[in-house]
Amino acid sequence: MNAVRRNKKRARVAQLRKRIFLSGTILVVLFVMVFTIIGLKDVSATNNSDNPIYKYYTSYEIQPGDTLTSIAQKYTVNSNVSISEYIREVKKNNNLVTDRITSGNYIVISYYSDEYK
Repeated sequence: MNAVRRNKKRARVAQLRKRIFLSGTILVVLFVMVFTIIGLKDVSATNNSDNPIYKYYTSYEIQPGDTLTSIAQKYTVNSNVSISEYIREVKKNNNLVTDRITSGNYIVISYYSDEYK
């Protein structure tokens, strides 16, 4: 009777090990697939050799009613840059601590063009 229990227990342990191994293998394969897809997406977004996008900088006079978001929406049109990334860059380049800007002041902004200047 004891031998039967031991054999059943060994069978359950062996089955559990197989399940754990299979689950781990599936997780590894999924991670590899996800990171491969993400990598391919990044390459296709940045490797568009038919229409290269150039980044330029200019001085911009803040107009009444301007916000960093409205400026970002206007100047990220031809780019793959998100509005939040653009705002972070403008704040960094102009040493801004907050999102508050004042009309009449000047800030350095970037813009994107498919024309080489």
